[in-house]
Amino acid sequence: MNIAQIIKNQDFFKKIVEKKENNSLANAMLFFCEDDITSKKVLVLTAMLLEYQMFDMYDDQSSEFKKIEAGIDLDVKVYPKNGEKLLVADSNEIVSESFVKPVNLPYKIFIINNFDVSTEEAQNKLLKILEEPPKNVFFLLSAKSEERVLPTIKSRCDKIKIQPLSNEEISLYCQNSLANILGGGWIGKTLELSNNENLKSLTYLAVSLICELKNSKQVLSFSNKVATQKENLNLILEIVSLCLEDIIKIKCDSENLCKLKLFMEELRDVEPEFSVEAICEITKLIANLQEKLEFNANLSVTLDNFLLKMLEVKFICK
Repeated sequence: MNIAQIIKNQDFFKKIVEKKENNSLANAMLFFCEDDITSKKVLVLTAMLLEYQMFDMYDDQSSEFKKIEAGIDLDVKVYPKNGEKLLVADSNEIVSESFVKPVNLPYKIFIINNFDVSTEEAQNKLLKILEEPPKNVFFLLSAKSEERVLPTIKSRCDKIKIQPLSNEEISLYCQNSLANILGGGWIGKTLELSNNENLKSLTYLAVSLICELKNSKQVLSFSNKVATQKENLNLILEIVSLCLEDIIKIKCDSENLCKLKLFMEELRDVEPEFSVEAICEITKLIANLQEKLEFNANLSVTLDNFLLKMLEVKFICK
């Protein structure tokens, strides 16, 4: 079963279909979802539900879906243009384009991903058009954080909350236990992880940072290994964080709640090396590292400093 079929079976999407059949869909819909992969698929599927009468025939492998997803459909416009955050120029273009009639499809639809990371000015530019949209125009927005969306924007949209699946539900669609754990119940992320051929080796690398890094002489070697996986760095850090969470559970005699059960023996062995204080400080270091990487900091130097500080924290907080 592909991701489109799974999304179609979720309660929130069935309600959207019902509203479509009753002609009661709002022209502006704001989807709250913590997983980018899932939210992007949902927005494309919602656009297809609006545009195609034979919607049930399509999934995320269809040419129509891929055309919208790639941002090359004439009537379904995808923003932000830079792939990161909506800019004022994007908002101005959306307002202008919204008055242009659709070319091939019934509606003109604007998909705006990651709306919550856009500037206040870019959001404000869309207030009037969201309140009084032209005929046959729909706006589909996604956001992770409700707090970062202007109240005036939220008041103009139908708000839809997308929830992660339970462990039982996710296991029906994916049999990769490691992907299920790391996916956090988000079907998009889970299936993408399941298709990652390097998932197991990346997990071993992340666990080795916690279990095998013992002194500063090893830092350069570990740093080089991690640097070769630049595109998977956030995943590696996420697994490192899970290791630390499991170590705390081991300390609290709650091993039954641990997620990385495959590495329980290794984590038990290193548990005495990590005080709760050290784990809290290393968690802060991880967040700081992620922030630096967002601003294109020198990867090699940044990783070296992170690993050295992690060793320092372990020693000081013993």
